[in-house]
Formats: sequence, C-alpha cells, structure tokens
Amino acid sequence: MKQVSSRPEEALVLDLPPLPEEVFADLLAFGGLGEEEKRAMRLDAERLLEEAASFVAGVYDHLSRHPGTARALGWEGRVPEEELYTRRAFFSAWLARTIGVDTSAEFAREVYRAGLWHGGLGPKGALIPPEYVGLSFAQVGRYVAERVRDVRPWLVYLSVQEEVMRKGFDAALALREGKVAVRFQALGLAHPALPRPLALRAGGVGEALFKAFAVNPALRDLALEALAAEEEVGLWLEPKTLWRLRPRWAVLLNGRDVRYLEGLATPLREGDLLTLLPPGR
Repeated sequence: MKQVSSRPEEALVLDLPPLPEEVFADLLAFGGLGEEEKRAMRLDAERLLEEAASFVAGVYDHLSRHPGTARALGWEGRVPEEELYTRRAFFSAWLARTIGVDTSAEFAREVYRAGLWHGGLGPKGALIPPEYVGLSFAQVGRYVAERVRDVRPWLVYLSVQEEVMRKGFDAALALREGKVAVRFQALGLAHPALPRPLALRAGGVGEALFKAFAVNPALRDLALEALAAEEEVGLWLEPKTLWRLRPRWAVLLNGRDVRYLEGLATPLREGDLLTLLPPGR
C-alpha cells in the first residue's frame, strides 16, 4: 500500500487494489475466454440445467454432513431449514448465472462479495476455510465435465471466479490484522453502501482506508475518483490508477478532518472512530 501526502489536497490519495470486475476481465482475457468461446459455452446450457437442482441439493447435503463445513456453518446437530433454503437459493442463482456464462461487472462483484462472506463478513460472521471453497468449485467442475463436450473453457471460467472470490476472502481476513482495533462508518449518501460501522484493525489512517475501500467497491464508487498515474517498472513507466477522495468529501478521525492532522500517516489509537463524510447540501 502506497500513499501520497506531500500537499493537503493530495493527502487522501490511495493506491488501492484493482476492482473485482477489473480482475475478472483481466483473468478471462489471460485465459483466452473471448466472445466466441462464451457463445460456444452457452450452447451447453440445456444439458447443464437438466440436473442442476439435484446437484445443488446434493452439494448442500454433503456440506451439512461433513464435520468441517458443518462446524464452519454452525450446522452441528441440526441444520436450520430457513438458512438452508436461503443458501441453496443463493447457490442456485450463482449456478444459473455461471451456466449462462455471465461475465458482467455486477456478477464479478457478487463473486467477490461471496469471498467477503466466506472471510467472515456475512450475516453470521462464519469463516469458511478456502480449501472447502476450492473443493466446492471442483465439484462444480466435475458436474460440468460430465455433461459437456469441451470442459476446458469452463475450467478457465471457474478458475477465474475462484480467484476473484479468493481476493474477497483475503480482503476480509486483512481486516483482522493490524495494530489497533478501530471502527469505520459512512454517513449521508454513503450510508447505504455501509449501513453498519466496519470493525477493523490498522495502525494508521491510510491502512484503515485501504482496507475499508478494498472490502467495499460500492463505497469506492461513491467517495473516490480515479487519478491517472505512472509506476516505474524496471527501466520504463507503466500507467496505473490511484484513487483520491472526491471534492468536498472528508474523512474524520474522532470528528477531526484527517487532512488537517497527518493525512494518511495519522496514527490510530484503540477504539478510534473514522467517519466518511459526504458533502452537505
């Protein structure tokens, strides 16, 4: 994580990871999954949908019976029927979009959000070990392989999704690592993107903002604007994108604008409250 803080107006410039949809598009291109390949994959949809409902039921039956996943999901002893229905519905919707070869930015964010939930940011705060997620993707891969003529593009597509999901998982885990425990809240028009304060650990304002915006792309859309920059790579310069706070937005530390403290370098103390404040009317 890098920061730029030489002048007050530059004090809140962040070097953030790529957005989920950028990672998604880049990896799909790297894997050679273009429009022609996607059109061919969609011809497999009917065969894949025929037994999809039974497959979903089988996956969750397995998850509920395996001690490790049952423990992670809080399903030891008895599986709550309402929660099981909700999880199966979510998985079914994801599978349907996968069978339709959805490569939209919105779908990329949904996959990333699933990774955040696996990393403990879901409603129950459950931490789903990544090895179980990987094996679940393998189950989907096997289901597809048994029903299509050419499984290779499907494996690329599933691998890309797994990587995007893993990045969400890693971003969620990073919230637990840091010097002190603080909270980050968003007010005004930013509040719907972060309805509840986010608990995280960080040593300074820059680290806290990096983590908060990494787990919440929608908040980045609202509060930040892209800033074209260059990065030295060996003997040449590569273009890159930095992110800065939009005009008249502010970040407060216990009620004080951090730009008039030490900017991103402002140290944090246990229990501090950071507030993202949009412009007033």
